[in-house]
Amino acid sequence: MIREFGARLAAARKSAGLNQTEVARLMTEAGYPVRTQAVSKWERETTLPSAVQLIELCRLYAIRDVAAYFGLAPEELRTPGRILPLYRLAVSAGTGEFLDGSDYDTVEVGEEVSPQADFGVRIAGDSMEPRFVNGQIVWVHRQDTLRPGEIGVFLYNGSGYCKRLERRNGATELVSLNPLYAPIRVREEDEFRLFGKVVG
Repeated sequence: MIREFGARLAAARKSAGLNQTEVARLMTEAGYPVRTQAVSKWERETTLPSAVQLIELCRLYAIRDVAAYFGLAPEELRTPGRILPLYRLAVSAGTGEFLDGSDYDTVEVGEEVSPQADFGVRIAGDSMEPRFVNGQIVWVHRQDTLRPGEIGVFLYNGSGYCKRLERRNGATELVSLNPLYAPIRVREEDEFRLFGKVVG
């Protein structure tokens, strides 16, 4: 693991004479849109920048020898895990539009996450218990179709949901795993879209 990664990142930023807001602006102007909060989280090691984000940070901070600056020993060099977006707003807790936007953090994941996963989102509430609990991250593969009985992440009338898709008597329903919640029937006039299939 990189030793004191966040502290070294913060020191490089300060040495370059930049504050976190300026770094976020410069990153965004360079084509890597981030918010000030993301820069702060990198420096606190709550999340990590993606590979391309780190390259741009090193360019901004004039870090030429990345391994030497961050204190990587040869035995610590490893193949990095995958970097996936984790959206900040939880499904069932706000608009579904955020799943098309840039309001996310990037997190490094290992083999415990399905190789099919394209992004993560947190569950809000207890409607998908016992399989998924409040605050749990679910990993989603982006796709446009889903078979009946599969669990997906949907946009329904402006809100994001994680539900099981069912088709009954020609009607589409979004079904909770918790029997205390009634199915949501999708009507023709409803705004409805599938973001992808839950894969873990």
